[in-house]
Amino acid sequence: MALLTWSTQYSVGVKAIDKQHEGLVNSLNDLHAAMISGQAKIVTGPLLHKLVAYTRDHFAAEEGMMSAARFPKLAEHKLLHRNLTEQVEEFVARFEDGESTLSVPLMNFLRDWLTTHMLKEDKEYGPFLNRHGIQ
Repeated sequence: MALLTWSTQYSVGVKAIDKQHEGLVNSLNDLHAAMISGQAKIVTGPLLHKLVAYTRDHFAAEEGMMSAARFPKLAEHKLLHRNLTEQVEEFVARFEDGESTLSVPLMNFLRDWLTTHMLKEDKEYGPFLNRHGIQ
């Protein structure tokens, strides 16, 4: 059973961003599935590194589109991205330091942040980008 199911309610109306968001949801569900099957310790390290790389790439793409369209809240959005990246990097450091109870807090944090971010902050820029030719 998936922790979070991708649906059109999360869509920001920009195909590339929606696809990346769906990828983040899938990564979160991979962690959840590993936890249920007792494999979290084995997959957490690689998944954490994948999430850090994926979030960096995703945020760079998102910010690039916002910059091209001159989105007025770009600086504010960049700060949100930087804060999330730092928090995920902190989880990675804690995991690499041997903290074994990392998966549940990480999964809950990512689920909550991702849903809130997609449904609130990201919904703001979708229509703006669409009006500036980014579909």
